Amino acid sequence: MMVEARYDRVQVILHWLIAVMILAMIGLGLFMVELPKKHELPPGEESVRAFYFLLHKSLGITAAILIAVRLGWRLMHKAPPLPASISKWQQRAAGAVHGLLYTFMIAMPVSGYMQSIYSKYDTKFWGLVMPRIADADKVMRDNMSDIHEWLSVIFMVLIVVHVAALIKHKLAGVRLMDRMSLK
Repeated sequence: MMVEARYDRVQVILHWLIAVMILAMIGLGLFMVELPKKHELPPGEESVRAFYFLLHKSLGITAAILIAVRLGWRLMHKAPPLPASISKWQQRAAGAVHGLLYTFMIAMPVSGYMQSIYSKYDTKFWGLVMPRIADADKVMRDNMSDIHEWLSVIFMVLIVVHVAALIKHKLAGVRLMDRMSLK
């Protein structure tokens, strides 16, 4: 009986925890940017926009910490090989997509933080004011905002490709999910 190679428990937990956080942040990000700004509201009505932006930032910093832990763990613990039934070109494509996913898991919180430090508002991490390392600069904030937005679009495409590949292989009978489950 052959034992299938699997990710260890820490990698599996970090994978799913970060995945859920990223999906929640994507949904939150798409929602919060559509909320009206205070000056767009009728007189006397309060904006909830700041609450959701602060939540998004706190989740982003938390995700960045978890991603750093995941990267450190991953560097010390090798990934199990893909099943031999997956062709070499698909294995290389999977490696490239995974590399890009890791790159974007780093780039997203970095670009979000850069956007935040150039804002006129303080960056807060679960209510704790982070040190200001740059003066407010509208041009830089707008540039960082554009970068963060474009990175998020590409990141969402990569996530769709990642999930689509999983579904494709699942329909083909390849047991990839077993590598990422807690058994």
